[in-house]
Amino acid sequence: MRLFCYINILFLLVFIKVNAQQGSPFTLSVNYFPVNSGNEPIMLNSNFSLNIPVHRGTLFTYLAGTNFKYFRLNLQEDTLNINNLYSWSIPVTSILRISPNKIITLLVEPIISSDFKDIGANNFRYNMALFYGKKNGLNSWGIGLAISKRFSGFQIIPLGTFNFHLNKNWVFSGIFPFKPRLIYELDKTQQIGISFGINNNSFRLSELQESHYINSQLVEAGFFYQKTIVKHFKMDIFMGIQSLQTEIYNRDQTFSVSIFPINQNKNENAIESFTNNGLLLQFSFSYALF
Repeated sequence: MRLFCYINILFLLVFIKVNAQQGSPFTLSVNYFPVNSGNEPIMLNSNFSLNIPVHRGTLFTYLAGTNFKYFRLNLQEDTLNINNLYSWSIPVTSILRISPNKIITLLVEPIISSDFKDIGANNFRYNMALFYGKKNGLNSWGIGLAISKRFSGFQIIPLGTFNFHLNKNWVFSGIFPFKPRLIYELDKTQQIGISFGINNNSFRLSELQESHYINSQLVEAGFFYQKTIVKHFKMDIFMGIQSLQTEIYNRDQTFSVSIFPINQNKNENAIESFTNNGLLLQFSFSYALF
């Protein structure tokens, strides 16, 4: 518990220090999964991310940041009584500019991911990614590969980013397979469109719950509206449908290497398994100098 307090203090210091600097990009988002009956949410997910350049040169650029996620669960017939989950990471990014329009990016992201009731070495996991990107006029694209060390084993993630202007108003943009978007620009400050997303998380439970771990995968689709409020500040509202698969496994259960987003784990191997389908509401606020 004392370590948890220290982590929160450190997180707040980073938040205050960085936001005191002009030009610090950040994103804050909240997801709400309402229940069909009753007032409690099936899941409430909030996410704060912050990345700032610590060095910017003509050849190399380095960024460091922090990413904090909070999940509030309300799983029906959950014998372990899991309510609150947390994830805190410190991503470090190195960008090599090999030409005016081409870059190579390396990301290393250590993560603490658990219920934060007790924190030990088995609460740590990490992500690594290598990425190549190219810009051609208004359009840009990139390909890459990521490796995620989850509590169930390793996961390989093929990555693709793109930003294609189909015509004056239509733009196809995003990160595949995480969240591609088809955007229609109403004007310079307002956009509407549709998006599809897949994401997953992995959490370690406390020793009181025998250090079991949770795997969750979210699939979402819907409509969004985004607006630039003032220069560099953007608001984004999303409404759609979602399917959330949550599985709890024994601490010693591991699986062979999987390729995201294919989930090779079998539900019958899980201690408990939950599926929640329904409405998803999301509100996010972001700031970026560039």
